[in-house]
Amino acid sequence: MSVNEEIREQRKKLKGQGFKAHWDYFWEYYKIHTIVALIVIIFIVTFTRDMLNNKPYALYSMLINAAGLETQEKIQNGYAEYAGIDTTKEAILADTSAGFSLANMDNSTVATSEKLMAVMASNELDVVVADTNTFGHYASLETYMDLRDVYSADEIASWDSQGLIFYVDQGYIDYLTSSTYTDYLTNGQYDKSNKYAVMAAKYNETFEYPVQDKSEMDNPVPVGIILKNSKILTDCGAYPNEAPIVGIIINTERIDNAKKFLAYLMQ
Repeated sequence: MSVNEEIREQRKKLKGQGFKAHWDYFWEYYKIHTIVALIVIIFIVTFTRDMLNNKPYALYSMLINAAGLETQEKIQNGYAEYAGIDTTKEAILADTSAGFSLANMDNSTVATSEKLMAVMASNELDVVVADTNTFGHYASLETYMDLRDVYSADEIASWDSQGLIFYVDQGYIDYLTSSTYTDYLTNGQYDKSNKYAVMAAKYNETFEYPVQDKSEMDNPVPVGIILKNSKILTDCGAYPNEAPIVGIIINTERIDNAKKFLAYLMQ
C-alpha cells in the first residue's frame, strides 16, 4: 500500500472519531511539516515584506473562509480610502486565502492554523473575520481582545441591544485550559454534570462551535461584532450564507487602525 493510500484509509477510519483522534493523526503525519512551515511563515512575514518594499503594515487582517474573487482587492482599496491611508507608504492586507474546517483536516486548514499562529507570534495580525464556527473556535483559544478594553460601555450596550455582540464564556475557556480537560483528551472520560465538559465533548465529536446565549454564560466576554448588515461584505459576496464575525487580535500593535477597520466593515 502506498503512503497516499494509507493516509486515505486512515482518514476514513477517523470519520466521526472526534478531535483527539484527528489531532493524533495530524500530529503523527504532519508534525515535522508543521514545525518547518511555522518557521518559514514567520520568516516570510517578518522579513520578506521589508526586503521587498520596506513598507510597514497599516493593517493586517485575515478573512477566513471568505468567498468572492475580488474580495481582497475591494476591501484593501476600500479600507485605504476610508481610513485615509497612503498605500505608497504603508501596506494593507486583507488575506482571503485562508480556509478552515476542523471537520476536514485538509491542507487548507493546516496551512491556515500555521499562518495564524505565525503572524500572531510576529505581532503582525490585527483583525480576523470568520464564520461563526471558525470564529468561535478561536475565541475559545483566547485569540481576541475583550471589546470592553477598547470600546466604551455605551458602545458595547448599543451593539448588544441590536444583537451584534458575540460573547464567549470565560468559564468555557477556563475549562479548556484545565487539567480536567487534558485528562478527558487522554482517556475520553468527562463529567456529564459539568456543562462545559459536555460542551467540549460535543464539540470534539461534531466540530460545531457550541453557541450559547449570553444569559446562559457564567462570565460572558464580548470578543466579536456580528456583521449582520455589512454592505462592504455583501457587495463583495464574501460571506453569502451567514453573517460573519469580526474580532481584534489580542496582541495587535495597531489598535487604532484595527478599530477603524471594524468601523469600515460595519457600514
